[in-house]
Amino acid sequence: MNYLPRTMHIVLNDVAEDSRVLKCAWSLANAGWNVLVCGARPTHHDDQLKIGYAIIDRVHLKVVVKQNTFAFILRALRYYKRKFQAKFLPSVPPAIPNLLRSKLTLKPIALEFKPDVIHAHDYTALPVAGALIEYLATQGHTAQLIYDAHEYVPGVSHLTAPLKKVYIREEKRYSAVAATVLSVSEGMSDLLIPHLELSNRPELVANDPLFEGQQPCPRNLRQDCKIDTTTPLLVYSGAVAPQRGLSTVLEALKDLQGVHLALIANPKNQTVLDLQSQYLQLQDRFHVLAYVPNSELVSYLSAGDIGLIPIHHKLNHEISLITKFGEYMQAHLPIVVSDVRTMAAEVKRLGNGEVFTAEDVADFAAAVKKVLADRAKYQSAYTEKVLLERSWELQAQHLVNIYNRIANAKPTARTHMPFTVIT
Repeated sequence: MNYLPRTMHIVLNDVAEDSRVLKCAWSLANAGWNVLVCGARPTHHDDQLKIGYAIIDRVHLKVVVKQNTFAFILRALRYYKRKFQAKFLPSVPPAIPNLLRSKLTLKPIALEFKPDVIHAHDYTALPVAGALIEYLATQGHTAQLIYDAHEYVPGVSHLTAPLKKVYIREEKRYSAVAATVLSVSEGMSDLLIPHLELSNRPELVANDPLFEGQQPCPRNLRQDCKIDTTTPLLVYSGAVAPQRGLSTVLEALKDLQGVHLALIANPKNQTVLDLQSQYLQLQDRFHVLAYVPNSELVSYLSAGDIGLIPIHHKLNHEISLITKFGEYMQAHLPIVVSDVRTMAAEVKRLGNGEVFTAEDVADFAAAVKKVLADRAKYQSAYTEKVLLERSWELQAQHLVNIYNRIANAKPTARTHMPFTVIT
């Protein structure tokens, strides 16, 4: 039997809702790699999932708290602990969250698995992955490191200055010895080169949606909203936080008579709950709907009229072409996006939507009315060539080539498995 090269992916979340990690694992496993993803357990017990041929072990990397009162208190305590340390113990560098716990948990797993490549998803996983590379070397095993930079750390607003400094120190330390650094956009690559003092440009693997791997969704978006096909329907899918700009949308909805909003998100998210309480007068037109599997999302979204990206001006927002941008495209939805640099430029280039001034309610409403008046014009931008350019399948080819080059491997591709998470 041919040797299957091995890769171990590390991510400090529960994996199940992280489309990038799932797509990387699925594609590499289909391409002949033996893939083990190590994520954080969502309960008190370790568990295991599968996606295609890839194994997902959710283990004791961090304490995963849910969206409830206890979680809110715990996060607040952690926040004020960091603030206290920054103010009263400024000379003591803060400890990297979850680093010791993750190393203790993953060392025996890594030693048994003996990966050829360890893939660190985001800056939070990089110190863990780097430590495992060093540990395996002491045990006589060499593994290559890939740093997948999901965010530009200087632009991460929730980190305290001392903790940000520590993460940046570790980023530079391990990027210097990594076989390669991956970036999710050209704008991010432009910032990472001076930030990490890279001699080579990061390799771009955009977080585009599945094209051929899409599956039909048994749910129907309009039926879930209890509206007919003639009712104008705006959709927003993904993470919700104040800086994501949903309040702009809901304020505009007051004057967009007859227009409905479908918010596909975690119904227990605190910001979602706050928005529902704040806009009770819109409850008949504001529909909060639970997530659907990532492979079915494009099918589900396609019943809408416009895809929304109303985010505020933040550094990481300016440089990103976020996942939902491609998902809306694959669903043939015209896009209304705020004037954040990268996505606004892409909408103007493609002609697939309208750009409005971030946080400007009137300008948002005007953009929505303009698109609703001639949706077909904006949808005509979605030629097969354009959609293939924004497909995960194209990005996966690049990812697999990077892996095979780094590991000097030539695995035999397997029969493709469906993009389905199995518990």
